[in-house]
Amino acid sequence: MIILHCIYNIYHNICYLYIGTSHDTSEFVCDNIELVWNSHLESLKPDARILVILYDSGGSNSCLHRIVKQNFMCFADRIRRRILVMHYPPYHSKFNPIEHRFCSLITSSWIGVPLYTEADTCRGAASTAMEVELKVFAEIVDKVSETGKKVLDSFPYRLDKQIVFDYTLLKWNYIILPLYRLMLFINHYCIDWLFLKLYLVGN
Repeated sequence: MIILHCIYNIYHNICYLYIGTSHDTSEFVCDNIELVWNSHLESLKPDARILVILYDSGGSNSCLHRIVKQNFMCFADRIRRRILVMHYPPYHSKFNPIEHRFCSLITSSWIGVPLYTEADTCRGAASTAMEVELKVFAEIVDKVSETGKKVLDSFPYRLDKQIVFDYTLLKWNYIILPLYRLMLFINHYCIDWLFLKLYLVGN
């Protein structure tokens, strides 16, 4: 079984294709995004303070699944940056740029080509890159993705502290704050309060 996950960099016209051999889970998706960040995006934008992700609303990307938000919170903690997640409403994935800038092209390159192995899939992606002005990085992911994972007991607390939902489209749009930024804010607030207390006592 082959699981395909594509990540498209809109501004640089680069697609990162990850070919999984296990299951299509939110953990698999987040791991791939983290691979792209660590291997490519961080070097391109070292001063970036927020990562914007356009997402579909179904499957392993579902805006309703709590495990998706938990994995994103852990991801934000590891890269120490804010993540703005914007889900397309159901049946609106056709407006996602990756659909017509990459998926349609790579599907055409696979027509009539037997995809027996992961290597065949990689070669098809490479042929797509040669036909159009598109750069493609293809990688095989052998990590086993477990299905049926549950959220941790701490999830409700973290959800309240780390995720800020949009006022209008709160179901689909939200910002995830890394935990270390919250700690810095709390520490900064406590230090300011301590200085104010010392000032009042001294005067």
